[in-house]
Formats: sequence, C-alpha cells, structure tokens
Amino acid sequence: MTVRLELKPDIEENLTARARARGIPLDAYLQSLIEDLARTEAARPARLQDLRATLDALADMGRNLPMLPPGALSRESFYRDRG
Repeated sequence: MTVRLELKPDIEENLTARARARGIPLDAYLQSLIEDLARTEAARPARLQDLRATLDALADMGRNLPMLPPGALSRESFYRDRG
C-alpha cells in the first residue's frame, strides 16, 4: 500500500533526523513506526469502577499523614529566602 503524507517542515526535519540517527531512510523509519503502532494493543477505556478504586486507594495512602500547620503551605513558607 502506498500512502502520501504532507508533513510540516519542522516535523519532516525531526523525523528525518531520527531516521538518520538510526542509519535508515525516512520512508523505512516511518514504515517501522507505523508497523510498531499497528502491533501494539489499544488501551482499553477506564471504567468508572476502576477510577473510583484508584482514587480510593490514593485517598487511603494519605490517611496517616501528619497534619500540617496552617501556614505550612503559604507563599511566605516557600520563599523565605526572598524576603
């Protein structure tokens, strides 16, 4: 199959440099990228149940953290040396 691509000059330059670094022509480099992409399994969409479980796990990790004093996250506490 033959495909024609119109690339922006900066994109073409970047891809050409990458191909050159591998010691192969641009068309061979692009073909390898496309073939690798076609072989990878598409990520399945996250389910709401999985998202909730992940967020619950993150919340559980922070349950035993010490409480910070009220001024701990003030601008002044971050920039003390800039008086």
